[in-house]
Amino acid sequence: MKGDSQDYDETRFFPFDSTPSGKLKVSPEKVVFESNKMSILLANPQNTMIKLNGEVANKVIATVNSFVLTTDLSELMLENYKMGARGADGDYPIKKENRTTKTKETIDHRKDNDKISVCSAVSQNETSLKRMGCTFDEQINWSKISLPEKSDLHKLLQHRISNSINPDFAVKIGKVEFYCHLLVLECYSSFFENLERNVKSKELPESHVTKDAFRSIYDWMIHPNRDSYQLLRRDNILEIFMAAQYLHVKELEEQCWAFIDNEDLFSEDTAFLLYLDARRLQNVIIMDLMVPRIQRFFLMLVSSRDWLQLQVSEICVFLQSNYICIHCEMEVFMAGVRWLMCDWQARSVHLVEIMRCVRFGLIAPWQLVDIRRNPESPEFLEVTKHHDVAKMVEDGLAFAIIKYWYGHESHEYNHWIDLLGLSEPASRNWAGTEKRYLAYREFLSELNSYRMQPMEGEEAVCPAAPAKKSSSELPSSAAVAAAAAATIPMISDVIAQRGLHLGLPPGAGSHQSKTPNKSGKR
Repeated sequence: MKGDSQDYDETRFFPFDSTPSGKLKVSPEKVVFESNKMSILLANPQNTMIKLNGEVANKVIATVNSFVLTTDLSELMLENYKMGARGADGDYPIKKENRTTKTKETIDHRKDNDKISVCSAVSQNETSLKRMGCTFDEQINWSKISLPEKSDLHKLLQHRISNSINPDFAVKIGKVEFYCHLLVLECYSSFFENLERNVKSKELPESHVTKDAFRSIYDWMIHPNRDSYQLLRRDNILEIFMAAQYLHVKELEEQCWAFIDNEDLFSEDTAFLLYLDARRLQNVIIMDLMVPRIQRFFLMLVSSRDWLQLQVSEICVFLQSNYICIHCEMEVFMAGVRWLMCDWQARSVHLVEIMRCVRFGLIAPWQLVDIRRNPESPEFLEVTKHHDVAKMVEDGLAFAIIKYWYGHESHEYNHWIDLLGLSEPASRNWAGTEKRYLAYREFLSELNSYRMQPMEGEEAVCPAAPAKKSSSELPSSAAVAAAAAATIPMISDVIAQRGLHLGLPPGAGSHQSKTPNKSGKR
């Protein structure tokens, strides 16, 4: 089937032609017959004719198949390559000289492929199952199928995180290390999210994040439900709040603030306990937030040891508060005296600072006179003998007298207030019932009753009754009222004490029959 052998050049090897570059190629013109399984090439297709039909074609196919089964065409082609011309680089197209041995598996594989090829050629007129509609394209009705369920990914992750399985990050606080999953920390904390990549540990300052606070914060993070705020408690809320601020855990920070800001959770005694925690942690914002919530608890606080352990600045904050609930201004005065007398030698230097917090103008005039002269209260005499304190008492007495005689919102009241250089003290949060203390020991006895108040689940313990005075020692109510009226100075007395020589309004210099009503007006 080569055609004319005279045109055949021995420098070329069928079916390859040489090229100017020295490489070999197959010319497309030599392909005279081609099917899915076989191709026929001629060396000289212009001078050759081939006609295949019927039994001749089948014999050719069988001959080709037999040839393929018994001959390794790759080896035959290799021999032709090695016998042919070299390429442009001077080497043969294939340099490998070791001929591979044909294995039994290769021959069997080719036989199988050949059988398939023969069957394909014979059964071209048959119809396949695919054309008959047998495919996997039919939609599955999952409601009629029951398969084993897959485990919930969230539960698997929660199990591994909650049980600290294969943690990949260490947080060191002091000498304690916490092994955590960094992904959890990054989900809630921008502090950890902004760390450098490939960092496997981080040390936190214990002054900002305590060990207990971090443990609570991580428990809050890995809590499976949204009610993780139930992990917050009154005794750890402040440490957690400050640690959340440092670690930039925004959601927890907002929850802590809402927790602290709730007056049902922190008021009166619990507000003061949180105040102490804030003082220990030097959180001034929380301290200032708690002060207005200490109202009816004030006298119980004064009766406790905690009151005596406060700093002078804190004592002033409470004494100046408009929110403390008291029966009279004398309770504020005596609360300051109690703190001073706890360590008079050391604290006497703060006497003037403490007394400036007392609004002497709200004290009854007879009591202002009494605290400077009553020998039954030596503590008062010790305090008021200081020049600056005595001046405060005098100014308070002057205001009390003007208010006693003229009341509020009158021309004479404003005239004398301006003339004497006085200022009206702000009102207090009055308890509703007024109390009169004739001596300092009565106040201490009142505080003792607060100490005896029962705790939750305990029975009340009645304090021992103070020793009763004889009728000659203890004045009657009428005698006290008479003494109070007798000790109220006149406006002229106040002017004389201040060295002023001014004209008085008519009737201001005598008692006559003018008695104040319950509101204090004439």
